[in-house]
Amino acid sequence: MSAAAAIRTAQADQLGDQIIAAGFAPNGFVLDINGALDVPRDFPLSAPWNLPSRLFQFPIEVIRAEQDEPRKIGLRHPLLAAHPFVQHVERALGIEIARDGVTNRHGYSNRVHSLWHHAVDLISAGKWRELLATQEFTEPRNIFNAVVYGLRYSDHADRKASGHISTVEARQIMREMGATEPTDRAALLRSFSAPSPCQQERGAEHWPINLHGPCAEDKAWSFIIGIEDGWFSYDRSGHLQWSPMGRDRYAAGDSASFTEASGQTAFAF
Repeated sequence: MSAAAAIRTAQADQLGDQIIAAGFAPNGFVLDINGALDVPRDFPLSAPWNLPSRLFQFPIEVIRAEQDEPRKIGLRHPLLAAHPFVQHVERALGIEIARDGVTNRHGYSNRVHSLWHHAVDLISAGKWRELLATQEFTEPRNIFNAVVYGLRYSDHADRKASGHISTVEARQIMREMGATEPTDRAALLRSFSAPSPCQQERGAEHWPINLHGPCAEDKAWSFIIGIEDGWFSYDRSGHLQWSPMGRDRYAAGDSASFTEASGQTAFAF
């Protein structure tokens, strides 16, 4: 940026000065780094706005002033106009915050990521019912992908180390979302990449699960069925991986039966 452009930008950042003067940011540097206005910890919120969702905690996106473009602020979702903090900011600044969001001079906004955060944050917090109750703040694909995340990983404080959600809970979510369960389980199995081990130095062998291609809904079903049918199991840290039986089953391909590592013959499905 040229010196002249920098001067014009500084002069044009009236909105940034307003935000700082109103106490929503300590200075312009922090405002630019954060890229958002966050709800203060002591700000009173009722349901659903008090849910542990980054979308609700950082409802207002801030675009820094660049070259000849002034600073801009916008909502990360149109329905956030009802958020008490958003209304508080609007009253303090005397403006209506852009309902459909804002972008920088390159056309970029992180609104899409915020919708994903809403789904995965609530799944991770064990609040999947609240996610369904506020699903209008995200998209179905984000909910399906959050189901996958919830099945893949576990809370570090959970001694059972068996996922953020169970397959029973995952099925309830899928049912509420109107998802249709696939009937061809063999096709689901083939949608995964071939099991391959990885091992860090002196670490335990791990069999990561890689899946590319299916839509988010089918991906969620793949993990639900994979756990129920024993293809996958949790390691000691609570991460989902291929089980010995699942690896044997994958290696058998379309065969009606397969031989487990123990030497016992098992039926595929």
